[in-house]
Amino acid sequence: MTPFVFDTLSASKQLREAGMAEGVAEAVVSVFQHASAMPDISHLATKADVADMATKADLADMATKADLSRLATKADLDALRAATKADFEALAAATKADLAGMATKSDVKAELEMLRHDMRAGFADVRAEVSEKLRQQALLLLGGVTALVTLLNVSLKVFG
Repeated sequence: MTPFVFDTLSASKQLREAGMAEGVAEAVVSVFQHASAMPDISHLATKADVADMATKADLADMATKADLSRLATKADLDALRAATKADFEALAAATKADLAGMATKSDVKAELEMLRHDMRAGFADVRAEVSEKLRQQALLLLGGVTALVTLLNVSLKVFG
């Protein structure tokens, strides 16, 4: 919704020209300006707010004081406490069994040492392979340079 545009200066001028005193004209313009301002409705309930509210049927379904007084007796609470204690004990036993099956610190260290050894062996193989490739390339480069020098000498003797 677009706000109502109100030209206060023009309205005040028209009221003064009509014979109204300046203070009275400004007061009238101020009243109209405030009346035309959009009210703050942010605190009002929305459709979603109303939809989320409890209905009469919801309130009828709620437990009454008599319902609550019948809910839990001391025997019920004792039975619940015993069942909860048994559940916790079973959970503790299962957790202990899980922990017993887990690897120890020494197992993890041994596994890491074995991995470290395997990596070193792998790096040694890679180093040896790279060294061999470099040696082969150096020999090929030396052979190529030798061939070029020989061709240069032969061409100088033939054409020189």
